[in-house]
Amino acid sequence: MEERSQRKKKKRRLRKWVKLLIGFIVILIIAAGSIGTYAYVKLNNATKHAHIDLNDNGQSVKRIKEFDPKKDSFTVLLLGIDSRVAKGETVDDARSDANVLVTFNRKNKTATMLSIPRDSYVNIPGYGYDKFTHAHAYGGVKLSAKTIENLLDIPVDYVIEGNFDAFKDVVDELHGVSIDVKSEKIANQIKKDTKGKVVLKPGVQTLNGEEALAYVRTRKADTDFQRGQRQMEVLDAIIKKSKSLSSIPAYDDIVDSLGKNLKMNLSLNDAIGLFPFITSLKTVDTEQLTGSDIYLYSSRERKKLYYLKLDNEKLEEIKTN
Repeated sequence: MEERSQRKKKKRRLRKWVKLLIGFIVILIIAAGSIGTYAYVKLNNATKHAHIDLNDNGQSVKRIKEFDPKKDSFTVLLLGIDSRVAKGETVDDARSDANVLVTFNRKNKTATMLSIPRDSYVNIPGYGYDKFTHAHAYGGVKLSAKTIENLLDIPVDYVIEGNFDAFKDVVDELHGVSIDVKSEKIANQIKKDTKGKVVLKPGVQTLNGEEALAYVRTRKADTDFQRGQRQMEVLDAIIKKSKSLSSIPAYDDIVDSLGKNLKMNLSLNDAIGLFPFITSLKTVDTEQLTGSDIYLYSSRERKKLYYLKLDNEKLEEIKTN
């Protein structure tokens, strides 16, 4: 009974974080609605700068009929990219560190968020079997989307990707976010990870961009599940503070940063058209691809690497739902 109760509590907490993550998809729209015409022009210019076209090489999975974003169900692939421009890294040849496919069902007014582990052993078109995270390094957002389409046999309609600079800049331009560092173990691990550049203490404090990034990235302090909770905690703080963008003098800088460090294949008008439906969702569920640990020799790396071999039964279950 106690174990079942803990699982239920975990599911309730997870759904809360998922709703906050979906809120990130519409954060630009919320901002535009709160500060008027000038904001719309700025945001529109930013989204044009960030625009990418998934159809240059054609989608892998063709729809039976032409897609109508105002009437049909749709998918959004969220990619967190492991790159920082300041270190000379480019977004296009970087790996994807966080990968989530959100499927929105218009008929039922529901959404399902599927987490794709970065080390999943999948068939990357043109490259063979490899870690999913490498798809982005080989062919950017287009190859990541095509890999997901082949894996799940479902079209990817929209993609939103952002790098570490986007994350840091938004937090800094918001003058930091309030976070409760829950243990000394986490604080000590962050200090170790950053070689003393980021020093935090347990308890509530305001984190700047670099500190917030270290807080969400550390892996060895606790479990992957708790790491996900930390990520959503910071996202929650960002969303709450972003709602008062009209009072922030650095609003222009935030939008300019998003334009430089985000990529997406939807315009601001597209996003605004989706907003009423997204805000009317009745339920948000979560799924995660599961599997077993394997070590295989990589001819590219010339050594054995860790992979997550996906569970075929789970994969088929997800594909048929």
